[in-house]
Amino acid sequence: MSKIKVLPEKVVNQIAAGEVVERPSSVVKELIENSLDAKASWVEVEVEQGGRKLLKVSDDGEGMSPEDAKLAVLKHATSKVYTVDDLSKLHTFGFRGEALSSIASVSHFELTTRLKGALSGTSVKIRGGEAAKITETGRPEGTTISISNLFFNTPARLKFMKKESTEENHIVSVVTNYALAFPHVGFKLTIDGREALRVSASDFPGRVSSVFGKETAKSLLPLDLTINDIHVWGMVSAPTVTKATRENMLFFVNRRWISNPSLGYAVMTAFHTLLPTRRFPVTVLFINIPEDQVDVNVHPTKKEVKFSRDREIFDVIVKAVRGALLNATGSIQAPVPVVEAASREMSPYQAARLVPTEVAESAAGSLFTTASSTPDLYDKIAQNRPFSTPTLVPSHLNSFEDFNLSKGGLQAKRIDPDVPLYNFSQLFNTFIVFQSDSEMFIADQHTVHERLNYERLMKGVREKKLEVQPLLVPATVEVSSKEAQVLKNSLDVLMELGMEVAPFGGNTFLVRSVPADLAGKNVVPLMKDLLDDLTAQDSSGVKSTNRLDQLRERAATFMSCRSAVMAGDRLNEEQMKGMVDQMRAANLPFTCPHGRPTILSIPLSELYRRFDRH
Repeated sequence: MSKIKVLPEKVVNQIAAGEVVERPSSVVKELIENSLDAKASWVEVEVEQGGRKLLKVSDDGEGMSPEDAKLAVLKHATSKVYTVDDLSKLHTFGFRGEALSSIASVSHFELTTRLKGALSGTSVKIRGGEAAKITETGRPEGTTISISNLFFNTPARLKFMKKESTEENHIVSVVTNYALAFPHVGFKLTIDGREALRVSASDFPGRVSSVFGKETAKSLLPLDLTINDIHVWGMVSAPTVTKATRENMLFFVNRRWISNPSLGYAVMTAFHTLLPTRRFPVTVLFINIPEDQVDVNVHPTKKEVKFSRDREIFDVIVKAVRGALLNATGSIQAPVPVVEAASREMSPYQAARLVPTEVAESAAGSLFTTASSTPDLYDKIAQNRPFSTPTLVPSHLNSFEDFNLSKGGLQAKRIDPDVPLYNFSQLFNTFIVFQSDSEMFIADQHTVHERLNYERLMKGVREKKLEVQPLLVPATVEVSSKEAQVLKNSLDVLMELGMEVAPFGGNTFLVRSVPADLAGKNVVPLMKDLLDDLTAQDSSGVKSTNRLDQLRERAATFMSCRSAVMAGDRLNEEQMKGMVDQMRAANLPFTCPHGRPTILSIPLSELYRRFDRH
């Protein structure tokens, strides 16, 4: 008997669905692209329970005739490709003809459509890939596709769906990104009956303002450059406005939202020396190139593309972004990674909490090195080799190994509260050095203070005795649509941690109070960085038995870090000794909430051995 068998069509469709429909946002992406291909001027998306219960996309596009509606749900049925040559000159988003049949095979699927000028519409219902039920129906011109009970017949795929908030954030990303690419189209997104996004048709700057918020939009620099037949345009933020993750670096090729690491490297190359470590610019970049020079058929979801002239595109992006920065009003200078804090007296509250002094900013370095300053830069990227922005440090720094003192000679440990400590001093305004009778200790002042802040904050939450500082004038924070969704889902947890935040209409929020440890901080950038952190965590989709516990932990860690003394802050002996005494009195873990060591020790016997003193 033959071992090889032809798979049933239902199984084939479900396998295809596993490639095309990765998650609910994949469905939304496919359906929005169909609406845009149908020349819709209004697209409305409804979501319930993260897309598991319902995904519904409606448009006012061209609609379909009864005959086309019947064919649209068949596998490899498409109006966009007729020959192999058509694949090299695509003018539309969809072309495989897989999406609707794949989606219908793993859901309760309903399509209703009415062709413009027709007297009635058509309804097509499919349950898990079974035979379609087709009826005549009344509806406005356009198309609505409703997907309910997604993955109901594929429990393995259902099991791997992330928490609702994560799936919702991915959907918000899809809708807002296509809203950016098509400003002349109106979009509305409703999640569990709550309006998450509503934008009317406008020009591109107006759409950027609607999606990112007016304040962020004001900081964006326009760019527009054409070299040969490569046209790069869009907006990029000035170096003064950065994000903690790459999620706000968006790229579109012929208005198709895509993922391509080399494009991100090109932007970061243009910002050479202008950004702090691990900070990224807001970027909305469009690359228009001839259709035959880009391959969009390399992945079932059409998210990844390949270029036939990738090096040229890289160079044009670098020049376009660099030109935008050079043409910006005012001078743009490179930030110094670590600067010395100004020495001044602290208020009694700051001294008690060790709130860091403000860091005096200074500028150093030239605006740019020349383009392609390292000849093999592009080659490294093409080979997927690591690339990092140079920092202002010597080319070689001696390590412990260089001095024959391996990491094995350094130990992270708790310190006995009864052991006398003395000779406290500060190295490089970053490390606290002290000793006992038998050991030498080196503490990182930031991680020590971060651990103390975290423990105090969580104790205040547990005992409901958290010190809160009301703001005399509430701070107004305007965020993007995706950030607004994350913030709305986090309001209760932030309140527990002493940060009272309230909606103020649209994507604007008021911050009315903060934990006492954050008193005197600039609330607006702090709030935006916190949102970056929470958004990145939510997008990672890590499941938790209790989402609120996970969110509380993340927010508390962030606040503890931001309220701690920083590298570069000068401390007196009393402050240094106070932090160390608190750490050992509380018998706290010898790592900060991020897992970095707080205090390392070197036994006197090890020093004797290293210096050959027997």
